Order: sequence, then C-alpha cells, then structure tokens
Amino acid sequence: MNRIIRQAINTEWFFLTERPDMPPLPVWYKIKHSALSHLNKKLYGTGIPWACFWHDNKVEHYLHGREYRAAIRRSTQILFSPQKLRQHISRLEKSCAAAKKAAQRLESLSWRELDDRRLFAEYARVIDNYILSYIYGFITWCTLVLEYEAKSVINRYASAFSKINILPDQALSVLIVPDKLTIYQEKDHALAGLAKAYRRVLSRPSGEKYIRARQPRLYSAIQDFVEKYSWVGFNYDGPALDFSAAVKEIWQYQAKTASPAPSKRDIYRICHFTAREKELFKALEMISYTKDLRNATDDYVHNCFSNFYQVAASRTGLAKSEIKFLWDDELESLLAGGGHFTGQYLEKKHRFCVAIARPQAAGFKQYYIGNSAKASYRTILKNSNKLSAIPTANFIKGVTAASGYAVGKVKLVRSVGDVHKVGKGDILVASMTSPKYMPAIINAAAIITDDGGLTCHAAIIAREIKKPCLIGTKLATRILRDGDLVAVAADQGIVTIIKKHQ
Repeated sequence: MNRIIRQAINTEWFFLTERPDMPPLPVWYKIKHSALSHLNKKLYGTGIPWACFWHDNKVEHYLHGREYRAAIRRSTQILFSPQKLRQHISRLEKSCAAAKKAAQRLESLSWRELDDRRLFAEYARVIDNYILSYIYGFITWCTLVLEYEAKSVINRYASAFSKINILPDQALSVLIVPDKLTIYQEKDHALAGLAKAYRRVLSRPSGEKYIRARQPRLYSAIQDFVEKYSWVGFNYDGPALDFSAAVKEIWQYQAKTASPAPSKRDIYRICHFTAREKELFKALEMISYTKDLRNATDDYVHNCFSNFYQVAASRTGLAKSEIKFLWDDELESLLAGGGHFTGQYLEKKHRFCVAIARPQAAGFKQYYIGNSAKASYRTILKNSNKLSAIPTANFIKGVTAASGYAVGKVKLVRSVGDVHKVGKGDILVASMTSPKYMPAIINAAAIITDDGGLTCHAAIIAREIKKPCLIGTKLATRILRDGDLVAVAADQGIVTIIKKHQ
C-alpha cells in the first residue's frame, strides 16, 4: 500500500480537483479551519496544507504531497479496521446531522431581530458543525489509492464474471455501491413517478396556475416534491428547485434503461474473494456512502446559507455574488462596521485570487490577489502533478469507469446551464458530473470527465446504464471543444480525436 501511495502522490503539491461552481466564502471557511485543525491531526496524524485558486470562473484545489501521503496512510488504516471504521462513520453521521440542524436553525431565525454581529455569529455556528463533517469525510480522498488495487483485483475474476454475464467494471460498481438508497436516488424515483402521472393527464409543460386549476391532485404532488427535494443538488451556488423548475425536470425526465444486473450476493457466490479483497470492496463502499452523505450535507447547508448571503448583501450594500467572493474574516469585519471593499478590489479578486492554508502562514491563512496570486499559482503548478501545457497529441488517456465504445461530437458542459446542449449521441465532456446533469447523461453516447474516481457520480451512473465512461483524464475540458468528433474506447482508456471542429 505504501508503494501505491508513493506512486500516486509523488510531487510536492497534488492536484486534487477543479470545479466551476464553488465561490470562495463557503469553500474557504471550512477548508481553512479544517486543514490544520487539531482534530485533523488526531484522526489522520497530520495537518494538511491546502491551496485553492479561483480564476476563469473555476476553482482548483491542491494538497501538499508529504502530508497528503501521511493522511492517506492513516485513513487506509481506518478503512481496513472494522471497529475504527464503524466509529468513524458514526461520528461522520452525527456531525452531518448536527450541521444540517444548525443550518435549519439559521434558516428559521428572524433576521430582523439580529444585529450584524449576531448575524455572523449564527452563520459561524453552522460552519463550526459543518467543519466537523468535512474533517470526518476526508477519508473520501483515499479513493485514488484504493481504486488502483480494486481494479487489479477485479480483473482477476473476469472468467467468473462471464458466467453471470457481467463485465469486471460493472461488477465492481455493484460491489462498492451502498445498498441503502441515497437522497439523490430517492429524488430520481419520485421524479419517475411524477413524470408518469404528469404525462397521463397533460400533454405538454404547463404553468403553475394552469396545473393548480386543472389538475389539483398533480399540483399538490408537485408541491410536496418541491418541499421535500428543493435543496437536493443545490451544491454551492444553487439555484434551489422551485415549482417551475420541477415541472421542467418532470417533463424532461427520461427513465434510465438498464438491464437487471447480478446482485452482490450473486457476485460473492461465484467469486471466492479473499478476506483482504472483501475488505477492499467494503472500504470503497464506505467511501461511496461517505461521499453521498457529505454531498447531501453540502447541498442542505449551502441552500440554507443562500438567504444569509442575501441578507448580508442588503445590509452591506454589496451584491450577493460579491458577498460570496469575500473571505470569512472580511465578511465579519464588514458586518462589524470595520471593513470597506471597493468594487475595484472585488473585481480584481474575482479575476484571480488564492488562499493557502499552511503552517508558515499567519494563523491559518494566506491570501493573494492579482499578480501575486498568479505568481503563487505558477509556483505551485510547477511543483504539482497537473500538466501546465496542453499536449498536442490527438488522443487523451483516462481511467476506465465503464466499458464500451462510442463515436460522437463533443459537447462541453461547464455548468448546469450547458446541460441542454447535449443531444442524442453526443459525447458529454465535463470536469465532473452531478445529479443535475442527468438529462445530458441520458442523451450522451459516452461520458468523459477531468476528475473523479470509481465512486464518483459519473462512474456509478455510467456503469448503471451501461454507457462508456472515462474519468480522471485531467485535461479533457482543456483539449476538447464543442463539435470535435471523437472516438471513446473506454476499455482501453483512450479518447481519439478524429476531427477537430473548425
């Protein structure tokens, strides 16, 4: 395991992920207070320096290699110890529940009765609980190490899988996906039921007033759906689901057509896995569960924060989007009446800013904007595993998440607003996917992502509906453009560019 960890993380800074939808304030607050915290050191043996770069409407995350290696070693010990793992998951569940309860309390407060200092204090209280869920959820970053071993193990049983008509990567998906339905699967099942009911009584998308007047039972069912699932998939920046958006999702819903797959019991019956192999699959299953739990907590908490940002904006004279581009201490100072930030400063920060948690920094943080931010970025990029130059080859390599072959035109999806671009037979290319991308995933002939592991959303869904999928390409969104004709040979882990779009 140590050898695998050293091979996977062999640079000073490790490029973790790149996302298009994470404004600084809610992201950095939890990272700053978790990266070097006492609890982090207690659980994983070390504080972990973390660097975040916001530019070009995206954020890049890097972890310092030495500490990351140490943390993964300790995390792996937790994952392979049943007693330690049970305790860890129990603490994670409690911290997620506490974060959601605190966020719900924040949402229920009467804003007018709070002065500015109390307003920020209530926000900080939610963050304190939220940070705990983030620290306990750190074990999800072990995925890249465990996946290497899991892929090599599962391929040894290819001949056994052929007897029950399942491919190795599909078998792996069955083994590492938790049995309990996630909130995202619950929503999808509810959506399927509503879509069936809707099309039975209405032949086209209709407005809220029309449905309320003509189909009161359907109207009530959609209202219940919105009330229960409005926050699901909110991510960091929303928007939350409302009635009109729900009608759109219902009308566009397409059932996933997947043939019945063998169960875990079927796979365990035909494959005589060793105790170590069973522990490996269980560890990856727990990582999948942890990811789902953390994602649901993220969605709920940030949905509740949305109103707070609006209130803070109205009290300070800034726009809501500008509030979310402050650091937490800047917002605290602003609400306390001791801060003032010009439009020029905020615009400069929006173009390029950096936040780094490391022991050498004053306290827990070190911020840069403008040219100093770019210089800091160049230094970390140079000493990281991320490619700074775009290769000129006509192919891209990735990790096989789901087998298959497809040829089609590329459609880049950088945010939920691009989902409509993906038509039948197109190749969906994204930094990573989320439940909000499902209409595009159903239409796509294949899926390619920059980031993600075997337990990521794209990988699990692709294996479920049997569509070719490559993950972890690192640079697909930088090389490919809308209209490029590509061939996805997922079994070989290669995307070949047949013709560039002019």
